Amino acid sequence: MTLADTPVSLKEATLNTIVRLCLEIFEPNSSLLTPYVSDLLNGLILMAEQTDGVDYYELRSCAYETLNAVVRCCNLSETSRIIAKLLPDFVSKLEQTLFLRVVSRNDRVILEELRTSLFGVLLAVIQKLSEAIETSPVILQVDHRIVLVFLNLFGSGSRAADQEAMLAIGALAYATGLGFEKYMQGLIKCIETGLQNIHEHEVCAITVGVVGDICRALDDKFLPYCDVIMPHLIMDISNAELHRSIIPLIFSCFGDIALAIGEHFDKYVPLALRIMQSAFRVCAEVDNITDKEVVAYCNNLKRSIFEAYSGILQGFKNSSKKDRVMLPYAPHLVWFIESVAKDNQRDKGVTKASVEVLGDLADALGSNIEMLLKDCKFCTELIDECLQSDDEDLKRAATWTKGMIGRAFSVRV
Repeated sequence: MTLADTPVSLKEATLNTIVRLCLEIFEPNSSLLTPYVSDLLNGLILMAEQTDGVDYYELRSCAYETLNAVVRCCNLSETSRIIAKLLPDFVSKLEQTLFLRVVSRNDRVILEELRTSLFGVLLAVIQKLSEAIETSPVILQVDHRIVLVFLNLFGSGSRAADQEAMLAIGALAYATGLGFEKYMQGLIKCIETGLQNIHEHEVCAITVGVVGDICRALDDKFLPYCDVIMPHLIMDISNAELHRSIIPLIFSCFGDIALAIGEHFDKYVPLALRIMQSAFRVCAEVDNITDKEVVAYCNNLKRSIFEAYSGILQGFKNSSKKDRVMLPYAPHLVWFIESVAKDNQRDKGVTKASVEVLGDLADALGSNIEMLLKDCKFCTELIDECLQSDDEDLKRAATWTKGMIGRAFSVRV
């Protein structure tokens, strides 16, 4: 029996088995998969490119998803040449979709499904190649082509295609670092479009995350784009129609931007921190709620607020503006940390973030916070709680914070 003769149901069962093996049995970067990677990928591509049968299009998506699982699981050092070849091949496949003829609505649906799958493969391959210095240069050989096809396709098709496309751009920013700056003039309108798209909240959420990726890639080279991006983030978070899941993402993005541009974030501090303080109060009002979904959301929101504060404080750490800009907000931050420390529903992520922001506060403002923390019983209790934990991450965070506070107290102006 040839591949073409194999029943669709059997093909799908086979694909599901491969995915399960990748996710549940083979560990990431497992050498167990290495002897089979080439044949697996070739077979999956062949299956995806078959055009016979009414169930073809659903099978194609499944084949590409399986290919992504294989890429993510395989050992890069042993399969780098195989994985590297996928990148230009799939960029070419995506470029070819620009010229496909669309006659009917069904044609459009099929085309968008194909583009979604191809962007998904590019995402998996870029992320894999980014894992090693040796394979990262492969991405630089086709990055301009990826950006060009993104600019041609973003916003012109389905929500799913836009999501995968934007994720691929975020991965590309991470992979290319400062080299990504040359694409920002072309991409900024697409980023604005994604941030404005609050009614398709998945696209908006992914775009917010990509802004964070770009900040980490460009550092202070992101500064020229802040006056474009920040108003959209502020507008989004002030919009009552914004899906609540995006709010924590925007707070975290504030931290990413502040960390990237440093003291230049001062112009955004009053408005950004006022919004964060409003969110503080919302969190405080629901501390006694027992609904698990609400508790999980509030923990996520608290963690993102602490992450934003950490980014802002770290951004101002070496600036002469830090006392003038950040000291007025320190008492409110300490109050928030105290309220979280007393919350018995906080999770590990919130605990770690609250301890870390306490250390960032001491690290950035030094002896200026001595009076705020001098007789701070809850600080000692929170740090001790983490030091006595079995969790190594909490222990490391508490040890660092204890050292920062000790250093701040030992310095006299």
